[in-house]
Amino acid sequence: MSPAVRRYHKHANNTDLDSHVLAEDGFHLGRWADRHRIARALGILPADREAELDAIGFDWKAPRPAGFDSKHRRMLLEIAAYREKHGTGEIPSTYLSDEGEPVGEWLYRKVRKWRDGQLPADEQAVLELLGISPTPRPRGPRTARRGTSTRRSAALAH
Repeated sequence: MSPAVRRYHKHANNTDLDSHVLAEDGFHLGRWADRHRIARALGILPADREAELDAIGFDWKAPRPAGFDSKHRRMLLEIAAYREKHGTGEIPSTYLSDEGEPVGEWLYRKVRKWRDGQLPADEQAVLELLGISPTPRPRGPRTARRGTSTRRSAALAH
């Protein structure tokens, strides 16, 4: 067993940890487990590490997805990277990857399908692992308008 898996197994009272759980020595057990769950869901976890975790009864929390196309996998990897950097999977709808791909729009469409009951369960499970929920996000405060609006309502336009 690798040192990291042995350390996880030694410190974990169970194999289903919240992402905020810390070991007594400060080791981020929950984050470590989340990273491994996400890597497996994205198909980038080495087979030997997966086998080690299976051997200790690790809870993957989600089945391995049936098969994502390359764009789907790229978008999920971008969401995972965003989550690592910002601590959340709630990506603004205007967010673009470094390559200019509209990750935020892609995610918005997936969440809409999820809300409408049209997203497959395996895709839902991966999004949940990334910290994404189908519930609407709270809106922030509205900013004051500058000047008067030149827009007219549709009723007045005709």
